Amino acid sequence: MISVCFGLNAQQTDTLSAASVSTYKVLPVVKPSEQVAFLPRQVRPSSQVSELLRRFTGVQVKDYGGVGGLKTINVRSLGSEHVGVFLDGIQVDNAQNMQVDLGRFSADGLSAVALYNAQKTQRLQTAKEYAAGAAVHLSLENPLLIWGESAGRVRLRAGSFGTVNPSLQWDHRLGGVMMRVGAEFLASNGKYKYDYFGTPLTRENGDITSGRLDVRLSGTILGGKWSLMLYGYGSERGFPGPVIRRSPEYPFSAERQADRDIFAQGGWTKDWNDFYSTALRFKYSNNYIHYNAHPEKNPMALPYNLHYLQQSAYVSVAQSLGITDFWSVDLSTDFQFNTLDSDVGQFVKPRRAAFTGALATLLTWSKFRAEAHIAYAGAWDWFLQHSAGGWSREDTFRDEWMPSLSLFFAPARWLEIDAFAKRTYRLPTFNDLYYSLVGNSALVPESAAQLGVDIRMSDRAGALDWEARLSPYFNHVDDKIVAIPTASQFRWTMLNIGKVDITGLDVKFKAGRDLGFADRRADMTLRYTFQSALDHSTPGSLTWGNQIPYIPLHSGGVNLSLQWERLTFSWDTTVTGERWSRTANTDDYRIAPWSLSDASIARRFLLEGLVNGSSRGFMPELSLGVNFNNIFNQSYQVVQGYPMPGFNVMLSAEFYW
Repeated sequence: MISVCFGLNAQQTDTLSAASVSTYKVLPVVKPSEQVAFLPRQVRPSSQVSELLRRFTGVQVKDYGGVGGLKTINVRSLGSEHVGVFLDGIQVDNAQNMQVDLGRFSADGLSAVALYNAQKTQRLQTAKEYAAGAAVHLSLENPLLIWGESAGRVRLRAGSFGTVNPSLQWDHRLGGVMMRVGAEFLASNGKYKYDYFGTPLTRENGDITSGRLDVRLSGTILGGKWSLMLYGYGSERGFPGPVIRRSPEYPFSAERQADRDIFAQGGWTKDWNDFYSTALRFKYSNNYIHYNAHPEKNPMALPYNLHYLQQSAYVSVAQSLGITDFWSVDLSTDFQFNTLDSDVGQFVKPRRAAFTGALATLLTWSKFRAEAHIAYAGAWDWFLQHSAGGWSREDTFRDEWMPSLSLFFAPARWLEIDAFAKRTYRLPTFNDLYYSLVGNSALVPESAAQLGVDIRMSDRAGALDWEARLSPYFNHVDDKIVAIPTASQFRWTMLNIGKVDITGLDVKFKAGRDLGFADRRADMTLRYTFQSALDHSTPGSLTWGNQIPYIPLHSGGVNLSLQWERLTFSWDTTVTGERWSRTANTDDYRIAPWSLSDASIARRFLLEGLVNGSSRGFMPELSLGVNFNNIFNQSYQVVQGYPMPGFNVMLSAEFYW
C-alpha cells in the first residue's frame, strides 16, 4: 500500500518526452493494451497499482498475501523480468532480482496506469523502453495548482489487519519552480484468518511498518524543461512463509526483512529547432536489505543473518529528428552500472556494466502508421570469488540484438487494427546467478519472440457507447528462467525450462451509458483470457506439453461501475482457472481455481464555506470511501502455500485544499 506521489509540470505521460515539435506529427501506432486514467482529485477504486493491474486482460499478479506481501506482474506468460515498469520515463528495476514489488506503489498521485504489449510510440524514449518485452507506464499527476501558490491533500486509510495508512501531499510554487512533497506511513499487523486442512488458523509474522518521503521539483532552464525527484523509503516486515505441515510448537516462519531504498532521478529536455530535440535522463539508487531468519524463534530455520547493498548509476540520452511532416527518426543510448555487496560467506561481489541502444523510425499517416526499431543490449559481468588457490576473477560478456515492427491500419471509422512483432532478451539477474541461497551459475540468458494483433471496434448510438477488443498472440521463449519459491519468500530455486510456446487470446468488451447528465454514467466491462503456455524443452519427457507454473489456461472477470454526480460505486469479480506450481502437472502441484469479488463506494463533498473557491480556481473537497475486499470470503491461493486474506474492509478519508 506504499504510495508514490509525484508532481509534474504539464499533463502528459512523460515530462521529458513532452517537448512540442510543430513540424511533424507523432500519432500512436500501437495503443495501450490496457489503460486506466484518473481525473484530478478522482477517488481511485483501488489504492494499489497491483490491484489495478490485476483487472487488466492477460495479466497475472503474483501475490504472497497481506498488506506487506510481495506482488509482482506477469504479462502473457513472459514472466515479471520481461515486464518493464517505468516511472516518469525511467525504469524501476534492479540487477539484484528484477522483481518490482508493485505493492509499494499506490494509485494516489498517478494520472494513468498503462500496459503496452507492443512498442509504445512516443518520441524521446529511453533505449530501455524500446528493449522491454512488455511495459507498464506510470504517469504522474500534476501539482494541483491553478492560480494559488500552494495546495495539498491529507489522507487517512485504516481497516482490517490493524492497518493504519496516513499520508500527506503538498504542492507549492517557488517562483518558476513547481514542487511536490509527499510523505506516507504504513503499519499493519498482517494477521488474518485462513483454513488449514479444515483447521482455522491465523496468519502470523506478516506485519509491516514502513515510511516514505519524496520531493519532486520541475521547471525550465536553458530553454528546456528539467525535473528532479528525491525519494526515500524504509520498511521492516515479516515473511510469513508457506503453510506446510510442521510441529505445532514451531512457527511457520520467523524471518524478517528490513529495506532502505534511496534514489535520485531526473532529466532535461529541449527542442533545439522545429526538427531536432534531445532528452537527458539520469538516476542513482542505493538499496539496502537486511534479512534475518531468527533461528532462536524457529529452531527449524537455517541461521541466516544477511546484509545486501546494491547501487546503480544510470544515464540516458535520446535524440529525435523530424525529417518530414510524417517521418521521424529517434536514437536512444543508455548506460547503467550496478554493484552488489554482501557479508554472505563465500559470496561473490558482482559488477555489471550494461549498454542499451535503440534506433527507431516512425511513419504516420491518418489511416496507416508504422514503427520499426532495432535495439541492442550488451552487459559485462565480473566478480571476485574466493577459491582454494586465492581470489579468482571471472569476466563474462552477454549481448543481443532486438528488432521490432509495429503497424496500424484504420479501414473504417469504427475499426482499427494494429499488429506487432518483436524480439526481446533478458539477462539473468545477480540473484539468478550468484546468490548462494538461490543462485544457479549455469543459467543462460532468456530470449522471447512475440507476435500479436489487436482488433479494436467501437461505436456510439445515442447515450450508449461500446468498444470491443480481440487480441490473439503467440510468444516463443528460449531458455526461460523460472523462479520457484522454496521455504521462504527470500529463497528461491532458479531453473532454465528451455523452450516455451505461448498461444493466447485476450477478449475485452466494454459498454457504457450516460444517464441523462454528464456526471451520471454506468459502465460494464467483460474480460476473458486464454493462455496455453507449454513446456517444449525435451520431447518425450514427462513435462513435455505441460503448462508452465502458475499460468491458468482460462481467466477473466467482470467490472461494473456507476457514477451518480459525486457518488461512485464499483464492483469487480475476477475468475482464475486451475494452475500448477511445477511444470509437472500432477495433482500434487495443482492449485485450485478461484474467484474474487471486491466492491468500493466513495462520496465527494465540496466545502464551499471554507474558502472563496473562485479566487483559487477550485473548492476544498472531502472524499469518504470504503473498500470491501473478498466479499464472499473466498479461500484461495495465488502462490501455492500462501493463503490469501478473506473478507476485509478498508476505510478512507481524503481532504484537498
